[in-house]
Amino acid sequence: MDLSNRTAMELHFADNFETLLFPVLADHYLKDGDLERARKVCAIGLEYHPKNADGLFILGQANRSAGDLQKAEQSFKSVLKNGTVHLQAATGLAEIQTELQRSEVTVVKTWQLVLEWDPSNPSARELVNSFEVKKPQRKVKKIKKAAPHKRNGSIEINPRLATFTMVAVLRNQGLNHQALAVLDMLERKGADSKRIQSEKQDIIKIMED
Repeated sequence: MDLSNRTAMELHFADNFETLLFPVLADHYLKDGDLERARKVCAIGLEYHPKNADGLFILGQANRSAGDLQKAEQSFKSVLKNGTVHLQAATGLAEIQTELQRSEVTVVKTWQLVLEWDPSNPSARELVNSFEVKKPQRKVKKIKKAAPHKRNGSIEINPRLATFTMVAVLRNQGLNHQALAVLDMLERKGADSKRIQSEKQDIIKIMED
């Protein structure tokens, strides 16, 4: 069979709608500008072979030529979803996504796929590089450190809790000012004055060192 002969392909397709060669006939129609026939042949062929990459691609090309960019976009996506390495479909998809003003992230992702399959593609390289340059740096969340305990800050202490034990606890935590305040409370409550004075002297000495 002469695949380059449109008439021969038409006869073959008419006798066998299930043929895997339907993209060849559709491509003949596409090149001749007969978009409706190209799309019709693809529609029939894809009913039997829905994942045929060439058929989906030709359908995408026909839709694109007809100005139906959204349908063309879906056709090219279908080619790539099948896991087929199809450079023309990826390139066409990237170009259409640009025309449809899809998000920059989406467009660049498609161009990156083109670049993966065709590292020398100048358009893909230029666009991906420009995106990498202006891509905002990922912000690293700073872990908030717990605020250091203010050793000399004010802490309200209920006078009823003022005991020598409380003084010892505060001193062990380095809260010397608070310990002195508790000693003043104890002094006002009439606690052991000698012990209070001794504690105060020890604390003041520590604070002066």
